[in-house]
Amino acid sequence: MRIYVERENHREGIWMELPASREESEQVRKELEKRHSSIMMPFVAAVESRFPEIERGLIGELVFQGDNLETFNRLAGSLDALSQEEGLLFEAAYRMEAPQSADQILKTLGHLDSYRLHPEIRSLEELGRYLKRGETEQLPEDLDRFVDYQKIGRVWQEDYGFLTEGGFVEKRKEPEVQTGAEKQKTEKKEKRQSIFAVTLIRDSFQDRYVRFTLPLSEEELAEKKRQAGLMEEIPERVEISAAIDGLLEHLPPGSTLEELNQAAKVIEEVEACEGIDWKLTLAALEAELPGTMEECCHVIREHKTYEFLPFPFLEPESYAHYRLEQAGLSVPEGLSSCFDYRRYGQEKIAEDGVTETFYGVVINREKPICPDHGEGQEMKLYSPLTLTTYAGYPFFPALIHGEKVQAYQAAIRKEIARSMREYGTGGLAETLWNQLLARKISAIVPDVEEHHGRLWGVARVSTDGKLTDRELAGLKEEWKEIAAHGWGELFASRTLEEGHIRFHAGFWDTERGENLCLLTEEELGKEVGGFEIRM
Repeated sequence: MRIYVERENHREGIWMELPASREESEQVRKELEKRHSSIMMPFVAAVESRFPEIERGLIGELVFQGDNLETFNRLAGSLDALSQEEGLLFEAAYRMEAPQSADQILKTLGHLDSYRLHPEIRSLEELGRYLKRGETEQLPEDLDRFVDYQKIGRVWQEDYGFLTEGGFVEKRKEPEVQTGAEKQKTEKKEKRQSIFAVTLIRDSFQDRYVRFTLPLSEEELAEKKRQAGLMEEIPERVEISAAIDGLLEHLPPGSTLEELNQAAKVIEEVEACEGIDWKLTLAALEAELPGTMEECCHVIREHKTYEFLPFPFLEPESYAHYRLEQAGLSVPEGLSSCFDYRRYGQEKIAEDGVTETFYGVVINREKPICPDHGEGQEMKLYSPLTLTTYAGYPFFPALIHGEKVQAYQAAIRKEIARSMREYGTGGLAETLWNQLLARKISAIVPDVEEHHGRLWGVARVSTDGKLTDRELAGLKEEWKEIAAHGWGELFASRTLEEGHIRFHAGFWDTERGENLCLLTEEELGKEVGGFEIRM
């Protein structure tokens, strides 16, 4: 192992081999001073090692400050002494623990016995079979080919270890130490530092950011909003992150700060009392599709009434066998070949309210999961299409206006069809961020239509239930994001042709678009008749 030592104001440094003796390190220090005298302290600018990933944890550390050099020497010696198997354990442990300094890396090296190498597991499929070996034993052999073990390995890998080139490194489970009822009670009441981190952005550049975490008391939250000058329910200038991966995406779209604060209080309360299985809770939220924060909080409180079933995907036949086994029933061998397992499974799935989610197949043992959101809908969202061309304008694009824009419709529609080949049958619905919304939106397909002499970008939306006003507002916001920065940004970068004119079409061009708005069919009917939008 060696490190590249340099000073901040002088880019020419020196490579130093580690471990280094006192004389060797002093020679490096003197050589740096000889090249460029400076008060700046020498630091690590680069690292060459058998484990290149450690570089990001060492860059920037001072070399000759305090006992740092001794720490570097111990680290180099420890890394050099690792066997091939220990090296694989360290590679995985480093990825999982992400130490950020030489001291932290040494701590990781000190407990490699917390990890175990499985050299026989070399692929995601093999990993999936290993992680679900208990459930696989319960699965009829003929159904095994329907299980996507590769997906299981990909989704669950980080919870158990890390897949290296030399095999799967599994983190051993820490034994539970029983130290008396009082200590257990204290551990239960341990709190997270925060549930949500919020940044409110002020118009003023002085003290521009107001940062805080939730939960807060109602008075404290109101004061934070007052400091930011944002008294409306849903501030436009707000950034929110959650301490639990995936939590925000499983809450109702457009949740207010007050609603997030409500959820944070419930989460803090439940975690302190009994703990929360977050994978199961997120699956329950995805299955129930709660429309309000009160309903979300109810699911979180009652998350232990839900249970994962022992198969990753919901197939009527496999559920039929599972249901018969759970009920202590069996089909006589002479009738088995004629028994309609598929129909039986379909009926029991509907009766029991079994639901397949991203996290697995989930059931509620107390009441069926059967959210009724009404009949599906077909709707369209319209926004003015922005057409630009560089013809005659080599540096800045010009907007295309007038009656000729109708002639571009066929070219745009053809390019839309070409771009959608990259997506499945649901089109752009698969790019939705909010997972509750994504469960109710079965398809989003872009299109272009002409109305009253103008071209409009269209999102054709199919739903699996009636959208609430909040969900419709959330869909509009997500479509703006998709049209401006997702699929729409890539589409706008494509050069289209009509006749001798090359042009670009933007579905939500915030830089050049005029009078941007997003309208439903009903709103469009009113708008085009009474409001002139120049195209």
